[in-house]
Amino acid sequence: MLVAAAVAALPWFFDVGGIATDVRTWLLETFGLGLGVIAAVLVAWGVAGWRRNREERLLFGRRVLGTAFLGLFAWGALGLNTADWTIAGVHLREVTLGGDIGHWIVSGWINVLVWLASGVLALALLAPRFSLATLQYTRRGIAYAWAERWPHLTLAALWRGLAAIARLFRRRGHRADAAVIGAPGEAAGASPPAPVIFRPRVEPGAPQAAAVDAPPSPPAQFEDETVEPPHVEDPVEETPEDPPDDPDGQEEPQQLAFEEKSGWQLPPIELLQEPRPSSDHKHDNAARAQLIVDTLASFGVDASVVEINEGPAVTQFGVEPGWEVRYKEVAIKDADGKTVMGADGRPAKERVETGRTRVRVNKITALQSDLALALAAPSLRIEAPVPGRAIVGIEVPNESATVVTLRTGMESSEYRDMSRKSRLAIALGQGVSGVPVVANLAKMPHLLIAGATGSGKSVCLNAIVTNIITNATPDEVRFIMIDPKRVEMTTYSRLPHLAFSEVIVDLDKVVGTLQAVVAEMEARYRKFSDIGVRNIEAYNRHARVLKKLPYWVLIIDELADLMMVAPFEVEKLLCRLAQLARATGIHLVVATQRPSVDVVTGLIKANFPTRIAFAVTSITDSRTILDMGGAEKLLGQGDMLYLPTDAGKPKRIQGVYVSDAEVERLVEFWADERFHALRPDTADDLLEEALVAQNGSDDIEVEDEDPLLDDARDLAGRHTRLSPSLLQRRLNVGYLKAERLITALEREGILGPRIEGESREVLAGSAPDEDA
Repeated sequence: MLVAAAVAALPWFFDVGGIATDVRTWLLETFGLGLGVIAAVLVAWGVAGWRRNREERLLFGRRVLGTAFLGLFAWGALGLNTADWTIAGVHLREVTLGGDIGHWIVSGWINVLVWLASGVLALALLAPRFSLATLQYTRRGIAYAWAERWPHLTLAALWRGLAAIARLFRRRGHRADAAVIGAPGEAAGASPPAPVIFRPRVEPGAPQAAAVDAPPSPPAQFEDETVEPPHVEDPVEETPEDPPDDPDGQEEPQQLAFEEKSGWQLPPIELLQEPRPSSDHKHDNAARAQLIVDTLASFGVDASVVEINEGPAVTQFGVEPGWEVRYKEVAIKDADGKTVMGADGRPAKERVETGRTRVRVNKITALQSDLALALAAPSLRIEAPVPGRAIVGIEVPNESATVVTLRTGMESSEYRDMSRKSRLAIALGQGVSGVPVVANLAKMPHLLIAGATGSGKSVCLNAIVTNIITNATPDEVRFIMIDPKRVEMTTYSRLPHLAFSEVIVDLDKVVGTLQAVVAEMEARYRKFSDIGVRNIEAYNRHARVLKKLPYWVLIIDELADLMMVAPFEVEKLLCRLAQLARATGIHLVVATQRPSVDVVTGLIKANFPTRIAFAVTSITDSRTILDMGGAEKLLGQGDMLYLPTDAGKPKRIQGVYVSDAEVERLVEFWADERFHALRPDTADDLLEEALVAQNGSDDIEVEDEDPLLDDARDLAGRHTRLSPSLLQRRLNVGYLKAERLITALEREGILGPRIEGESREVLAGSAPDEDA
């Protein structure tokens, strides 16, 4: 190609004669420097054709068309230039640098519009990501400038069309780039760079492909498994489920409908473990159904099993109550009305049905222990009646349970439909009939979880967090995590989704953290008031909003620890958030392993309408969390009762299981270096202001004659370290009073400065007799 180009260029730089001169002059006057543009386009087409065997057809077409439009735009730009250049005796000033054709391309307003459109199309086809970002910022400026005036529908329609073209070809380009992964012809043993992949969001049976971008760190592999390159498709922007009305009754100005690309990419579903049944054992449900019928009949209860629903951990037998038939014996008489005598000389009698009534449901529920004995079941739960059905549900544990993985729930059609409506979609598990159960945290709007140790409460919290970080970017959802136990939530400390720069583990910061969340809620209400909207959905859709607000999810792993430290402040702040934070996009998930009335108070329970109960030790705890019994009969290991806001009775669910390895893989994905430049700013200033305000209110001067200060000095002299909890126990004071005493001792130089997660060191004092 280079030699041929050199030979062809000789007549342009050396004198030639005859017909060759006339041909050269005509070409320069007609095409001008557009000959170079044509040559460049042909070379680009040749390169695209050479690479076509490794790319998708649509990507090839996009590059060919984009290069052609770019060449047309460049040729028109040359037609606008009348520089005084002379090439091979031709004065280009007379015909422009683009020749006669270049001059024609930009002559007339119709031709100019076509020329400008060719440039826009070339940009959209060859650089869809850049063009989409440019359109995003351009339409925001226009929308802001004209928010209070006529909406200019024609201009808005133009932006929408251009954005749709850019998004379409960008999606096709991502699909086509997937062919590079594992392409034939790679060197044996060579390891291709691990792909940066969008999380898949595809329908069953739809063609799937993988997308690559920058080479990230390869994710950790499953045990005994190989993670294949993921199949992806661009996420689609969905409309909120229930758009609120404008408070003034007028239609609010809408933003132009195309998606904002911030650079974040969702993790692939392949980072989660594939469903693997724990056992292939088939339960003899027909025999167990007959045993239920026989046991009930032995106690004089007529019933029949009309349906069997086998779930992951339990099987529900639908029992239909029979009839109680009343009979009486009547003497048999002949045609003459005389009594017929039997062979024994006594009057012959027959049984005649005199009436029948349905078997009462409480007769079946009263035999719960007898049924458990007959079925050799460790525990048995009867749901009478099943909501919406004319049957009594008898739930019998399976001999071997099936593990419900998170990936199973997220790949279900129910979860896909829910995730299109909300970034806070959660796959909870599978019901007693094996149907996936999903929920929307934004509709709950707050969740209270309770269960004994080992019942699956912490796994449920991990599943909720994993669901959200798999489906939402840090620009869409932020977390505030409070983990007094210091072992459950610290794994997420590197997530860019954290609203604060750390997971709160210090009990001294709990009240300040809740106050910071309340301050954020009040700040959001002020923003809503400024533009006249009612909730976060309307705010994020408003034309005057240049930066959308993310949802905040506050997760508290152990409420009992917080209630022990500052019960009044914690209850007051939690109730205030539960009452007001829903409209601002702030949602609470609170868990406890001790659902007693002093932890789950009446005020807290009244403001948390959605509740999940895992296995508890007594019916009292079950009534505290659910207002009814049943949780004491659960099996543990993820077996739960889910009580949504719109249901009168709880649903039994086998919760999804998320392993520590899955959580670590997702955290590694989000903590990758390629996302460091995209990390949003934290709200540490809110937390710092709240802590300063809290300490400022607590740092009231303690009078020297206060006897408690002398007792605190004496206590410091007998210990090497001192903490507010020690003062609370020894001096029988509240948390705030203990903090004031600690601050006074620090001012006197008796205690050292505060160190994160540790008690205060005693700087002056006698030898200790015990450790703090």
